[in-house]
Amino acid sequence: MKRAIALGTFDGVHIGHRAIINAAIDKAAELDMEPMIYTFTAHPMALFGKQPPLLMTQSERMAALGGMGCTLSADEFSAEYAATEPEQFIKMLIERFDMGCAVAGFNYTFGRRGDGSVELIKKLGEKYGFAVEIVPPVMYKGEAVSSTRIRACLEAGRVKDAGEMLGAPYSITGPIIRNRGIGRTLDYPTANIAGWEDRAVPMAGVYATRAVLGGEKYPAVTNIGRNPTVNGEHTTIETHMLGFDADIYGQTLKVEFVERIRGEIRFPDVHTLATQMKADGEKARDILKNS
Repeated sequence: MKRAIALGTFDGVHIGHRAIINAAIDKAAELDMEPMIYTFTAHPMALFGKQPPLLMTQSERMAALGGMGCTLSADEFSAEYAATEPEQFIKMLIERFDMGCAVAGFNYTFGRRGDGSVELIKKLGEKYGFAVEIVPPVMYKGEAVSSTRIRACLEAGRVKDAGEMLGAPYSITGPIIRNRGIGRTLDYPTANIAGWEDRAVPMAGVYATRAVLGGEKYPAVTNIGRNPTVNGEHTTIETHMLGFDADIYGQTLKVEFVERIRGEIRFPDVHTLATQMKADGEKARDILKNS
């Protein structure tokens, strides 16, 4: 059976990406084909040492794409792939997957140096006899949704906008590790997560979040930054789960960012910091009740 293939990197699997994949599903139904997603196991720019901060881990991206109701094929983006001429790339899709319809976003590029464009796909469709569906941009607040725009929102602390474009709150998942334990001395224990070094991290500050632990969600407040009041040297992501206190070191925590509360502040002393942390917690409760 011929296949209608959605093409892209799909970092974040945002609402624009989902529009492309859903278009492939619709075209497959219309043309009596099998819907399929074709992507790469890692971001193509990683090969050149220019990978942007990721919106998802590669395993999260594969899981999200695998849940879209299509056959999923992901190849390693190798030097050989990077050197492939655009037309040869399209011929590979025809020969390997019996592509009967190519589905891509309005700004999709492919092949050596990204020389292939949607206009070229249309020409090659005429040459090789496959259908082409180019999906227009999905708009949010007057601009096209893109992974680059979502990263910019996160860098500016606009996690709510990022979540709207992703179709779900932006999240970071990692193992809980021991840190200096200062939060516990202030009666405000925090869970520090690791393993986010390749990820897009929201701007330093305090956020209303939801913490997902063992399949359960808890209201939380998360601090991203260097903890200047206590002379921190490294950026950390620390989450206080409101009304929760247990030994959870070594477990995996998912943090969903809902809204930014404030920026990072150096307080005159830890007592002032502790007072503000409790106020942040109450603010987070109010935000989470209404979101």
